[in-house]
Amino acid sequence: MVDSYMAAGLNYFDSAYVYHGGKSEVAMKEAIVDRYPRESFYLASKLPAWEMKSANDRDRIFNEQLYRAGVDYFDFYLLHSIEEGHIDTYEKYDCFAWGLQKKAEGKIKHFGFSYHGGADLLVQILDKHPEVEFVQIQLNYLDWENPVVRSGDLYKILESRGIPVIVMEPVKGGTLASLPEKLEARYKAARPDDSIASWALRFAASLPGVMTVLSGMSSDEQMADNLKTFAHFEPLSSEEQELVKSVTRAYLDVPLIGCTACRYCCDGCPMQINIPEIFRSANTIKLYPNDTWRPKSYYKGLVDTGRSGRAADCIQCGQCESVCPQHLPIITLLQEASAQLDA
Repeated sequence: MVDSYMAAGLNYFDSAYVYHGGKSEVAMKEAIVDRYPRESFYLASKLPAWEMKSANDRDRIFNEQLYRAGVDYFDFYLLHSIEEGHIDTYEKYDCFAWGLQKKAEGKIKHFGFSYHGGADLLVQILDKHPEVEFVQIQLNYLDWENPVVRSGDLYKILESRGIPVIVMEPVKGGTLASLPEKLEARYKAARPDDSIASWALRFAASLPGVMTVLSGMSSDEQMADNLKTFAHFEPLSSEEQELVKSVTRAYLDVPLIGCTACRYCCDGCPMQINIPEIFRSANTIKLYPNDTWRPKSYYKGLVDTGRSGRAADCIQCGQCESVCPQHLPIITLLQEASAQLDA
């Protein structure tokens, strides 16, 4: 997959200290760093507030990341997942000034942050820290007017200030790669040869000021489809923009759980509940109420094979809600899912 991506002339790789249980940067070393000239690609990684207990942890974590990835510098380095619950930690340990210091040392080429907070806080941070070179936000057509994610509001703030935007979750954790049949038919009528996911990618990449669009791909087929979308990129036409808006309105008529399957909630769950997969099952029941046996069977398989605790096993400790970038009321949603799946 890396070879296909690089051969297409694309070369930006996103990682973080906590991804895949700390193995993401190691995987970058094996798949990219050890196999390509350093100047031929861009690497991005992130400093997590929730792993820091003192200012010394900044360098400890950063040096470990350099070692894991096998590099002397990161092209893009981010303070990870700034929001109302994390900004105080970054300020307490003076992480913005620290980032500039690392940039002066040549260990960071470009410094910014990923963001999951509200519009007002974003404005405050940008006013206080004009040194920020870019911001990574969750942006997709389904979340454009989401009252929690507020993709549209965050994008407009950054675009008005001329701050480059890196887009994460353009396909909303795969949600926008597969839609209800009637909505998919509308996209297929307009562009029969294009995938459903391509519409989400083109929506994000068509916006002025977007520097790059991140897409998590887990198969050669997904890689090939994304390369097809970007190899000869076509921005959305005005008619296609209206179609996306219409599809969005129709989709949101069915209230779904807005989980992106980032799995932050899973690592610390004392009951080992696979929350994203349970929510996937619950959403499938909502979308296909006449075909509930499939998601129920899938859920039973998760539990029976030990890949997840039951939704009913939740002890309401709140660990999951404290780290959810979407700010979902996970405890309540698990109770609702249990009523559907554990009955």
